[in-house]
Amino acid sequence: MKKIAIIGAGLSGISAAHLLKDHAEIKIFEKSRGVSGRMSTRRTDKYSFDHGAQYFTARTEAFKHFIQPLIKNGVIERWNARYVKFKHNNIIERKNWCDEEPRYVGSPSMNQVVKFLAKDLDINVHTKIEHLKYQDKWHLTDENGNQYSGFDWVICTNPPKQALNLLPKHFKYYDDISQVDMEPCFSLMLGFETELQIPFDAAHITDSDLSWIAVNSRKPKRADMFTLVINSSEEYAKYNIDGDQQQSLRHLIKEASGIVGCDLNSADYKTIHAWRYANNVKKDRLSHANKIFLDQENNLAVCGDWCHGGRVEGAFMSAYHLVDKIKEVCL
Repeated sequence: MKKIAIIGAGLSGISAAHLLKDHAEIKIFEKSRGVSGRMSTRRTDKYSFDHGAQYFTARTEAFKHFIQPLIKNGVIERWNARYVKFKHNNIIERKNWCDEEPRYVGSPSMNQVVKFLAKDLDINVHTKIEHLKYQDKWHLTDENGNQYSGFDWVICTNPPKQALNLLPKHFKYYDDISQVDMEPCFSLMLGFETELQIPFDAAHITDSDLSWIAVNSRKPKRADMFTLVINSSEEYAKYNIDGDQQQSLRHLIKEASGIVGCDLNSADYKTIHAWRYANNVKKDRLSHANKIFLDQENNLAVCGDWCHGGRVEGAFMSAYHLVDKIKEVCL
């Protein structure tokens, strides 16, 4: 049986492992303390925040089929949010998502989706792979000098710039990946001891330094404590990602206060997270749809949401198409 190393335990990596586990011996390496990648959840003593992916849709038959067991087990639930769209501070659209195509979230938190899928997989967490070397087989070395040897294939699911730092320059698609740009985003997390009277559950915002506001605590099976997750615009993050994050926190609170109509400085808990690789730049969001980065000569492959237009379903579909090709050529 072939032995395959997968770098990264976000949805792409875990999906690839699931789709391959009956055909190969799989070992996953994750630099963080747990799985989920951008389907992450931040917890404190009182509050919980989905500060990565906010929700997802299922439009392909393959992804619909894949998530059915998770829906059946209550790991995924539909979010029937009251949705609005703002142009700066003015509402220009209202919808009730119970009347629209389903929007899904993990239950009771977004990271439960990947955690559920990861239960029976062989995963090394707190293991940042920093070097790949090929001598008859692939040998991986982590940041502490530990070596993991004897792999027939390596699948990298890192964002493009991180993937390029790891992959050899003779990787067949090295130049293709070097042309992919990604935009950053700030996620602001606010926790309140008393509920705010905000007349919507989810909002997109245009013409603003903000792009999204969600009443996180109104998602299915969330804790009672009132929480907001607020995302900056990509444009704002691009020019402030390396600046003073506390200054960005204060600015985004001020902007969001103007939109929701109350002073959000009253939050009992305030923090901000910088996602340096949040989404493909607009010109790249469709350019890599259905692109399969599989180098059969070097037994290397790459997948990730950015390979398939971004978003949660893109993460799965990138892994799905890649695994189909791997099965065709070597398993």
